[in-house]
Amino acid sequence: MMLAMMIPSAYPWIATFSSMSKPKNNGLIRQTWVLLFILGYVAVWSGFSLSLMFSHFQLDNFLLGVSTDGIKPTSWTTPWILIGVGTYQLTPIKNACLKHCRTPLHYFLTQWKNGPRGAFVMGMYHGAFCLGCCWALMLAMFSLGLMSLVWMILFTLIVSIENLLPQGEFFAKLVGVGMATWGMTLILGS
Repeated sequence: MMLAMMIPSAYPWIATFSSMSKPKNNGLIRQTWVLLFILGYVAVWSGFSLSLMFSHFQLDNFLLGVSTDGIKPTSWTTPWILIGVGTYQLTPIKNACLKHCRTPLHYFLTQWKNGPRGAFVMGMYHGAFCLGCCWALMLAMFSLGLMSLVWMILFTLIVSIENLLPQGEFFAKLVGVGMATWGMTLILGS
């Protein structure tokens, strides 16, 4: 599910990598390198997703409670998670990761690594920055309603706008202020 949500923001990276990885005389090698780049990216997100899923099952909805209708937050920790996510959205770490995610060409021009191992490592490296950019949003989605199609679409749009549109950094900050405000409203309203 998380990988499907990340595809729109990962596509420019995959397309740029594909256009830059042109081993001489062999299209199959190029396709293999692209696949290895994608697998490196997927490995990072899969590790995060599995650890979050395992934590979710272990906590038995105590900390990351989900709503019955998939829309309203019900856990007592949800407001605090929203405040934490909103705060993270405003940090220099989030901004640095977002800046990396928005500039695939710069990364490839300065950090290119040849060969299949290089493709996989670059995919993992980008996956780590992408994770740094989006982990908190995914945690919020777990808290708000893991299997809610509404939240999945909304968070996919947020990640895509942050990564793909010209004012993405500003939008990320607006999302942060909105989430922190929502969390405070939930605390003060209860």
